[in-house]
Amino acid sequence: MISRRLLLLLFISGLGLFMIASKTDVDLIVDGRDPMERREEKLKALREKRDRFFKEDPNSPLKDHDRKGFKGLVYYSIDLKYAMIGKIDLYPAGAKPIYTTLPTNKGPGRKYVKCGRFGFKLEGRKHLLHIYRTLGSDEFFLPFKDKTSETETCREGRYLPIERMLDGRALIDFNRAYNPFCEFNEKFTCPLPPPENWLDIAIRAGEKRFR
Repeated sequence: MISRRLLLLLFISGLGLFMIASKTDVDLIVDGRDPMERREEKLKALREKRDRFFKEDPNSPLKDHDRKGFKGLVYYSIDLKYAMIGKIDLYPAGAKPIYTTLPTNKGPGRKYVKCGRFGFKLEGRKHLLHIYRTLGSDEFFLPFKDKTSETETCREGRYLPIERMLDGRALIDFNRAYNPFCEFNEKFTCPLPPPENWLDIAIRAGEKRFR
């Protein structure tokens, strides 16, 4: 059996590489310009950058045999109806932190701080996603699951970058939804979306299943 120490090391390394991967799909802070300006062009560039990371970077989560034949991740066609601008309802900074435990693909959960929520309207219905951050960090973390999971997209759920704007609003674009590393390699321990972030609609945007 794998020792608890080895499991911890694998989790830490996986978390570190998760942060590296997040930087390849870097959050944008829009400086007063229209965040939808040249949106498709920007999305295509981000996808090309992520594909290069998976193919060429030594920190790629791909196994050796998958990397050799890798020709790019599989995506839905870009659809800008899945790009939503709105205000993140952040919990007061001085308030007592709201801790929550997110499940992982390997059983034991991991503690996060619940720091806010984002409401949006899609296909005539209102939806809500909760936003978290890791302990000791100010970086937002937004995992979600939808009706495409297990059939078209990663069965464990996907992650979303948050593009913050200087006026306090944010752009959340499901065209940038990406898979956790455990979708590509079972050695990684990945935090997964809790039931409160399971959407009851199909989000056909972003990355599809790897296999």
